Amino acid sequence: MNMRRPSLKIALLLALVTGGQNARAAASAADAARHFLEQHNRHLGQRVEVEVIRSGTHWPDCHNPAPFLPANGQSGWGRVTVGVRCDADRRARYLQALVRVFDHYWVVRESVPAGTEITPALLQKRQGDISALPRGVLRQLQDIVGLVASRPLRKGSPLLQHQLSKRPLVARRQSVTLVASGEGFRIAREGLAMDEGAMGDLVRVKLEDRQVISGEVTGPGEVSVRGSGR
Repeated sequence: MNMRRPSLKIALLLALVTGGQNARAAASAADAARHFLEQHNRHLGQRVEVEVIRSGTHWPDCHNPAPFLPANGQSGWGRVTVGVRCDADRRARYLQALVRVFDHYWVVRESVPAGTEITPALLQKRQGDISALPRGVLRQLQDIVGLVASRPLRKGSPLLQHQLSKRPLVARRQSVTLVASGEGFRIAREGLAMDEGAMGDLVRVKLEDRQVISGEVTGPGEVSVRGSGR
């Protein structure tokens, strides 16, 4: 029994030393991963916070840890995977991290009925964690103003891409002017729109001779084609 005690003490001591080395190596790798993600994502907002989730992975002495992002198309924020290679063996080990991005975004200051054109007066700027917002949120004013609410919007809600649409400049079965232009010529004919369309949309126009031509909406009641359109 007495001969076993020193061996047990030595084993415990070795375990503590090894565990301490592993913890220090893991901490070094985690710190490197955190700094890497903060720098990599700093363009996403005014402030970036990164929480690296420690794992039970065994880490060697991690001198000069080299973090990298796996090529799997993951988003810049939210829960992400980051790889780290250490000088000791260059083997890739992976950590999970939570990336939060803080910046401004826009909400409607009052309830907005469907069909309402969004103006700056209807909007209010908010500051917060944009990584927690729903997918498809619009954050730039130029991407919001002038669009039309395609459904009712609740007071204080952020603006999402699928909730807004361009205002139609051409209605289905509306009389429109079809303009064909090219180098040195411009021809305008009247026709009947077969589709609804906003600025830049492609619509079909039926002419008096029943010919159907596709063109781009370039203004209220105006559709343009390049060349003859035939």
